[in-house]
Amino acid sequence: MALIPAMAVTARKGNRIYIQQANKLAQERGIMAHQPLATALALFSELVVMEQDPNEEMKALHEAAYAALRFTPNIVLQHSGLVAEVSTSLKLFGGLKKLCQLLIKAVSAQGLQLCAGVAPTPKGAWLLAQSTPSGTIINGAGAKLRLLLDSLPVALLESAEPHLEVIRGIGCKTLADLRRLPRGGIARRFGPDLPAEMDRAYGEAPDPQKWFKAPEQFQQKMRLMAQIESVELLLIPVQRMIHQMCGWLASRHAAVCAFSLVLHHEYSLRQPHRSTPVYIQLSEQSGEPGHLMLLLRERLERTKLAASVCELTLAADEIAAGMDANLELFPHAQSETTSLNRFIEKLSARLGPQAVMGLKVIPDHRPERSQRFETPGISAMNGRKSVPGQEKHREVMPSELTRPAWLMETPLELKLQRRQPVYGSPLKLIAGPERIEAGWWDDALVARDYFIAENALGQLLWIYREHSDRGEPSEHNAGAKNWSWYLQGLFG
Repeated sequence: MALIPAMAVTARKGNRIYIQQANKLAQERGIMAHQPLATALALFSELVVMEQDPNEEMKALHEAAYAALRFTPNIVLQHSGLVAEVSTSLKLFGGLKKLCQLLIKAVSAQGLQLCAGVAPTPKGAWLLAQSTPSGTIINGAGAKLRLLLDSLPVALLESAEPHLEVIRGIGCKTLADLRRLPRGGIARRFGPDLPAEMDRAYGEAPDPQKWFKAPEQFQQKMRLMAQIESVELLLIPVQRMIHQMCGWLASRHAAVCAFSLVLHHEYSLRQPHRSTPVYIQLSEQSGEPGHLMLLLRERLERTKLAASVCELTLAADEIAAGMDANLELFPHAQSETTSLNRFIEKLSARLGPQAVMGLKVIPDHRPERSQRFETPGISAMNGRKSVPGQEKHREVMPSELTRPAWLMETPLELKLQRRQPVYGSPLKLIAGPERIEAGWWDDALVARDYFIAENALGQLLWIYREHSDRGEPSEHNAGAKNWSWYLQGLFG
């Protein structure tokens, strides 16, 4: 028993309703494209007929165009398909056969079936594609183009459609039959568009194309056919949207640094939760659908759905110039760090963005501001803004200064014993002072004299006192004044 019935999609032109497409079961019953609906129903009365929805078809074409942009930027939207100029992409993707395989895979991921025609002219390729069974590719490159075009039915020509009955009445069934007629007579009888369309198909007249132009921003919405309550089922439409985003990125020679997926829920008084956003921040820009899908899958599997999902929105929030990894002959430092960065991204997606932190060194003399924890990837894109004068300060910062491995989060005020700082035992100053005066640019001024001190256990400590003009302390007069001493860090 067949689960899928014989189905056909109809189109309307004036008062005429004809078959636009038919599935395999319908074709086995004699149903074919451009056949009047009445004839089709006479052949098979149980045929399931669906009316063509141009809006939905155009939306599907746009989604397929986004996915195909990964392979060529030169794409034309036809009323029921795409025309792509791929001659400049053949070498990059390993030849026509491999490129076709990748295209079939990309289009299949969008829920569509590819039937393609290859030809040196756009019109010729389009006519061949329309005559090709679903899931197959016909190659009309070179001298084969004329032979293949000659055998095509006249009904495939758009300009011949209003005159099909007359054309068939005079005995013309194929393009070859039509081309045997006098050209002037065809133009007078059926209009100049018909011979011009054939000229474009056979490469005898120029055929300029208007390429598909991707928008400046990527934000795609997808209305689901049914409400989904399982994350596993959401991955299928999400993967389609990821492929579309990667195609858009490829057309702009860019890669994504951060993107977001919003799960929309059906609103009701009993279920006021409208949406669930999922944000993905990458430590390194990427335009690979497999990698982006892996991160999103990890995050979605940790996401608890508040309600069933009825719509999805995917947006590329931050993009950067893409890296031409395919053009590298030898791996460089950036390539070697890619695996580590991706491991960090995967760990962050699985455990949560706050579970994986990185330590960033800040070019600031103030110890408490010389480093901070950051989410991996944040530092590269959200660098701290500098204020006038600070850049000059960074330039004079020496790199050979001795610093302890362990800095106190908050400086510890030391007790005094006979006016000497104490940490376990009275401290002996063995190096210093090193004066640090910084922070005038952000109203957090510090003026300190730092010393390296040693206690009776041999521990080396980094201590300081607030700087003043009351004279320099030394090993002999460290406790001469009633100054407070603070422990800033410990040497290992």
